[in-house]
Amino acid sequence: MNHREIYDWIANTPLSQYMRQEQDVFSVCQTIHFFGLCLLLGSLLVIDLRLLGLMKRTPVSAVLKFVPVAIVGFTLNLLSGICFLAYNAPLYATNWMFWVKMGLVLLAGLNMLFFTFVEQPRVLNTPDGQSFDTATRISAVLSLTLWVAVIVAGRLLPVTQGAIG
Repeated sequence: MNHREIYDWIANTPLSQYMRQEQDVFSVCQTIHFFGLCLLLGSLLVIDLRLLGLMKRTPVSAVLKFVPVAIVGFTLNLLSGICFLAYNAPLYATNWMFWVKMGLVLLAGLNMLFFTFVEQPRVLNTPDGQSFDTATRISAVLSLTLWVAVIVAGRLLPVTQGAIG
C-alpha cells in the first residue's frame, strides 16, 4: 500500500467524512487539543520542576499524583490529533514539520517510559528533601524540552505547509 492509497483510505473513513462535513468540529477539536496540552504540560511542569530540585518541601509522591492528569491530557491530544489527521491526511502527512512533531512526541514518550520504569522507583526511594540523581534530572529537562518543542512544532505546522516538498 503506497502513501496515496493510505490517504485515500483515511479520507473514506467515517471520522474523516464527519470532520469535513461538520463545520464546527475542527474548531472543537482544536479546543480539546489545547485543553489536553494544558493538562499535560501543567502536570509535567509540577512533576519535572520538583525532580529538578524546586519545591523540595513537597514530597515527590505528592507531585507524582499529577501523572494521571498528564495521561488524560496526552489522551485528549492523541484523540484530537487523530481527528486532525482524518480531516486532511495529505495536508498533514506531507508536511515535514508534522513528521518533526511526531518524532518529538516519540522521543518524549520514550523518555517518559525511561522515567517510569527506570527512574521512578529510585525517585520514590529518595528521602524527602534530598536531590535526585543526574539521570533523573536529565530526564526531567528532556521532558520539559521535548514537550515545549512539540508545542512549537505544532504551531509551525500551518507556516511550513508546502514550504519544503
